[in-house]
Amino acid sequence: MHVYANELCHMSNIHESRSRLPIGSLVSLRRIEAADLPQIYRFPFTVSIREPLDNEADLKTAFEETGFWTTDAGAIAIVASANGRFLGTAQFYRAAPCIHGLELGYIIHQASDRGQGAATQAVRLLTDYLFVAKQSVHRIQLLIEAWNVPSWKLAERCAFVREGLLRSAGFGDEPADCYVYSRTRTDWREEQNGPLRMGL
Repeated sequence: MHVYANELCHMSNIHESRSRLPIGSLVSLRRIEAADLPQIYRFPFTVSIREPLDNEADLKTAFEETGFWTTDAGAIAIVASANGRFLGTAQFYRAAPCIHGLELGYIIHQASDRGQGAATQAVRLLTDYLFVAKQSVHRIQLLIEAWNVPSWKLAERCAFVREGLLRSAGFGDEPADCYVYSRTRTDWREEQNGPLRMGL
């Protein structure tokens, strides 16, 4: 599935601090608002990978401090393009101090909204946005627990390449093995100029 140019609004001349998040045919991305918080706190790592924000008070405090948006990390709402209904969240953050790239996380909150292409398009839109808005980023990666077949199939639909396996890298008392997927700026640039992107 490809996100074509007419689904990315105002992606040229982006200034990182005031850039407009993209709109797709199925979903749109926007900054998180205070009204979203009651829907988010049940999913503790979806707006902050560094600490679980699993109660409304802590979530509100964190939101008031940064709006979940800093120079090297951010969280956004995934909403339906047709009516603005809140579907889930996605976030980006530095993958590691020694890796000059970002890692993404994403979740569609309700099971009834999954499997319909929303997460796929959200990941596509966010990846495109980050490569345009953050010129210093040359790599975007996903860390996906090996049992999560729908998620790593989504990664492959979004042109991410599986690089290997990190053992015991997931969450929990008995962390699961995780696949590492990446998409580089070179991959992205080549796709932008390829026949599918050009509509040929």
